[in-house]
Amino acid sequence: MSTEGLAWLAACVALAATWVVAVAWQPGRTGATALRGIAGGAIALAAAWLAYRAAAAAGLDLRWEWLSAGAWPALGAAAAIGIIEEGAKLLGIALAVSPPRRGHRRRNVLGTSAAAVAVFAVAEAALALRGASWPLALSRAALGPVAHGLLAAPFAVALAEATAAPRGRLALRVAAAAAIAAALHGLGDFCVARAGWGRFGFAAALLLPALWLFARARARPARGAQMGGRLRAPYPVSST
Repeated sequence: MSTEGLAWLAACVALAATWVVAVAWQPGRTGATALRGIAGGAIALAAAWLAYRAAAAAGLDLRWEWLSAGAWPALGAAAAIGIIEEGAKLLGIALAVSPPRRGHRRRNVLGTSAAAVAVFAVAEAALALRGASWPLALSRAALGPVAHGLLAAPFAVALAEATAAPRGRLALRVAAAAAIAAALHGLGDFCVARAGWGRFGFAAALLLPALWLFARARARPARGAQMGGRLRAPYPVSST
């Protein structure tokens, strides 16, 4: 039995809703964060669709067969897909989140980003996996937000920490993070189309941002303790 019709659509809607509520959960702000995430995901989908249509109009008809072709056509197709999809996600997230300098906390921005990515990933799976077997389609649709979220993590973190840097430096950080995300996305797509070693390359493309997030999380308490030690430096005390 293949994934077709309303049953497949309903399953994808349920998966997307579950992911959105899970990643947007915050006491008192879940609804607002979820709505922003849904809007961001819809914007990202529309942007990706328009970009693919523009590429097709320009003669660059990106298909999965290109990724399975020779090295240079496959690399070119993978790079184009990475740029389109990560650029679309960045646009959707940037338009959906409120600037942190207006009072929104870092957690709100990250929650909105994760919700937007979840909507984008499940919707992409809903379109790409029509006609596939249910176990394969459901597993990929359910885990798609994890892969897309890891790839989007660098620029989502950069946007979440917008208050910590001037606008010019922030723009450079976001651009560099988006370029890294696009490169990893392209590498992952290129590898997953290769037999044998490809699965290890795909895993490596997702492992790199995961390790970066882990190292960053470990470094934050250390920086906080260092700053706290500086603030607690003793002042001269009068003996009188």
